[in-house]
Amino acid sequence: MELMLKLKLFEPRKGKKMLIEETIRQFKECVNNWIKALHELGEKPSRTKVHRYAYKKLREKYPQLHTDVLQEAMDLAIEIYRTWLNNPNKGEKLPKFDSDCIYFEGRCVKFDRYFINLPLAGKRVWLPMHVQARFKRYLQYKHGRVILKKVKNEYYIYVSVNVPEPEPYEPRGWFGVDIGIRHIIVVSDAEGRVNWFLNDAIGWKKNMECRIAGLQRLNDKKVKKGVWRVLKRLSGKVRNKQKYINHVIAKQLVLMAKMWRYGIAIENLKGLRRGKVGKRHRKRLHKWAYRDLINKIVYKAKLHGVPVVFVNPKGTSRTCSRCGEKGRIKDRMFICKKCGLKLDRDLNASRNIALRAPPPP
Repeated sequence: MELMLKLKLFEPRKGKKMLIEETIRQFKECVNNWIKALHELGEKPSRTKVHRYAYKKLREKYPQLHTDVLQEAMDLAIEIYRTWLNNPNKGEKLPKFDSDCIYFEGRCVKFDRYFINLPLAGKRVWLPMHVQARFKRYLQYKHGRVILKKVKNEYYIYVSVNVPEPEPYEPRGWFGVDIGIRHIIVVSDAEGRVNWFLNDAIGWKKNMECRIAGLQRLNDKKVKKGVWRVLKRLSGKVRNKQKYINHVIAKQLVLMAKMWRYGIAIENLKGLRRGKVGKRHRKRLHKWAYRDLINKIVYKAKLHGVPVVFVNPKGTSRTCSRCGEKGRIKDRMFICKKCGLKLDRDLNASRNIALRAPPPP
């Protein structure tokens, strides 16, 4: 399993900082020169042709760049150029790479506890970095591509790490996860021993969106100057907090399943937003980053060896989790006429999802 670790560098000294800045400048220029070479060769040339055509010239132009960094610049240029070619709305202007970052091949980067060794412009340097406790164990595994990125006046290292996946255990039962509109998730097992509701964050996001909408109207009318800066900051804040909340939810769910030695059954929502549903319902489905949450649950479950299955969610809210008969919903409560069960509709759905998972051995 491949993980991407984000590590912050301590502020480098003046000499090393100048080396980093110079390498970033040369790398950006090099990528753009590769893009020009690709355009000169015509549509979608092979990597071999591109390498033969431009490598020697660029090697002479950027003698300080490491060979593997030059190769990474070519691979990145090919990705950018092909994406541009496949864009139906592309203009005549060639795409330009302008990110403050450097790509390194894994084999030319070394790690030693809290230090990273990088081939910068003309020389190798050791840079100290802040390694969080949860990332320490991952750095012992084989790493792939490494990216050094400058964000404002700080530097970050992104490391791709291949982590071995533990064998999933045989579950004693299943936790059904209902991903809803009123609640982010509702979790329950088939017997109803665990009942977990989580809905606070959706209200917070709704309030932030109302605030952003008000600022957007001011920005459109140009009543105040600099409103766009506040909008940009707030939208980034909403996005980052949403990701953080998804991380917390996924971690709590996976650790709870591991403690009970249960599996996780999730409703398969693929294509739901493209289905024949009303505009109002589609808008409500975009209230939270549900796909991001599901992806985080899946990858965290793989790290801990927790089995995950996806089940068909059709009719889970309107089917009785006790007797299996169809019931009715009134004021968000499920009522079964046959057995008399009266339960929150989302809790009833989560129990039905748990029941639809494969039976334990």
